[in-house]
Amino acid sequence: MYKIVSEAPSRGDLASFCFSPENEYKDLTADRNYLGTSLLCPSGQKPLLKEVVGVDGDSLTVKFSSMKVNDTIFILTSRAHDSNGRKLPHELRSGTIPGSKALLLSTHHKNSFDSRYFGLVDVMALRKVIPVFTFN
Repeated sequence: MYKIVSEAPSRGDLASFCFSPENEYKDLTADRNYLGTSLLCPSGQKPLLKEVVGVDGDSLTVKFSSMKVNDTIFILTSRAHDSNGRKLPHELRSGTIPGSKALLLSTHHKNSFDSRYFGLVDVMALRKVIPVFTFN
């Protein structure tokens, strides 16, 4: 269980967001049933929950088997295909994260559909989330 709070998320926080109906990945995630359905998002899909690992002004270096945000290295291999053999997009590029965007990753699930595949997320779409009760 998670609680959505009113303050803006920052680095290290969990954030929830919806793909907007105009987002090109909304169709891909719907066609492949990555997210399932929900009334919580305008797209009709479930919201995503990821950790904010990169923010405005951060230096981002993207490699196939790792990602570096400033001086922090994340060992996350980007997969070429999903579990059904379908090609995955790879929209994330090295550079400086602009002010209106954030980098969101799942640091607990190596096969998660996160910014490695759909790129940076608009910060205005993010909602800070605090875990209330979780289990493995």
